[in-house]
Amino acid sequence: MAQNETTTTNESKNTKKKKKKNHKIALKATLVGHKDAVWCVAFEPNRNDILATCSSDKTVKIWKRNVVKRDDDDDDVKSSHHQTCEFRCVCTLDGVHERTIRSVSWSPCGRYLASASFDATVAIYQRAEDEENEEEDEVKFECVAALEGHENEVKSCAWSPSGSLLATCGRDKSVWIWESAPGNHFECVAVLHGHTQDVKKVKWHETEDVLYSASYDDTVKTWKEDLDGDDWSCSGTTKAHESTVWDLTQEKVKEGGRFATVSDDGWVKIWKAGGAQRTEISGSSSSSGKKDDAAPLECSFRSGHDRPILCVDWLGDANRKNSESGNKKQPATLAAGGGDNSVRVYREKETGVWEEAAAVVNAHEDDVNDIAWFSMASEKEETEQSTNYFASASDDGTVKIW
Repeated sequence: MAQNETTTTNESKNTKKKKKKNHKIALKATLVGHKDAVWCVAFEPNRNDILATCSSDKTVKIWKRNVVKRDDDDDDVKSSHHQTCEFRCVCTLDGVHERTIRSVSWSPCGRYLASASFDATVAIYQRAEDEENEEEDEVKFECVAALEGHENEVKSCAWSPSGSLLATCGRDKSVWIWESAPGNHFECVAVLHGHTQDVKKVKWHETEDVLYSASYDDTVKTWKEDLDGDDWSCSGTTKAHESTVWDLTQEKVKEGGRFATVSDDGWVKIWKAGGAQRTEISGSSSSSGKKDDAAPLECSFRSGHDRPILCVDWLGDANRKNSESGNKKQPATLAAGGGDNSVRVYREKETGVWEEAAAVVNAHEDDVNDIAWFSMASEKEETEQSTNYFASASDDGTVKIW
């Protein structure tokens, strides 16, 4: 690890709130190592102590949360270690992409990592077979596949819940779906057209192999595999915002949750999940204008951001408990970042009514490009309570833990 790849901890000077605010966002750590803008943060799905980031410096970095040994005489191994909010860089993946790496995504099993680049390719990395030694400062990956097909910049990639499919999208206005095969082979099974501008983001449903794409054309499209299994098609289009849709996220609940979208227009919109499998976020494709054709918009609210909202993440249902509330479930909660350098947390007061719970106005020195929640278990063994944190990535070249 290079000497400049360090984590520094300090308290944020930007967490002052109006007196009516009861919540604060505190800076816990700053991850320094990338040499240019950081575009994406992604936690390994099965263990929140490993984080992948990517940057305009053409690298992917893997960070691992520090485990601190206590100097005590307790023989209980579990109580002699505790995790912190500090991360260290344990692996740098470089020499694969020739331009900015815009997106990274973990497979559900955590064994594979995909990276999407402005060089029009997607790389697939496989973690080394050897089990990771918790005491070692290294995690090994090998690039096992390079996917080519997009005409130019690839802007997002995402693995399906089943782990058998990978979706990519880009400036060429298309969405590609790749199927994994034995031997680290990937086959393109669908090239989806329908957007009229750049496709900024692809996201899968939390539990179903249903895909959503957000675009510069102000829409969100839903894509499903046809019943005969031979092709994919658009099952609905939602005119989601009045400007570019930068990101979308789904409420992480077992039965299939609502969706949130954010945009250049400064609005946050909450969409009901419809259909038999609760996978629909769009109304009929008909242009008749009838009420039945309207998308299932639950509510929308103007954010505190005074520039475009670039990223959003929904706090997982399983994590909506903390030491302050005991076993009482917390309200639905979103974290968002924007072009105004701020990070903000929004909470649902009641169904359809949201408020800004906390904000850091100058969280970064430049645009906040991505944001992701994670939780850390309490040090008390007798409780299952956890504390919620989120990571933010910025054009200023840093990742911050809040």
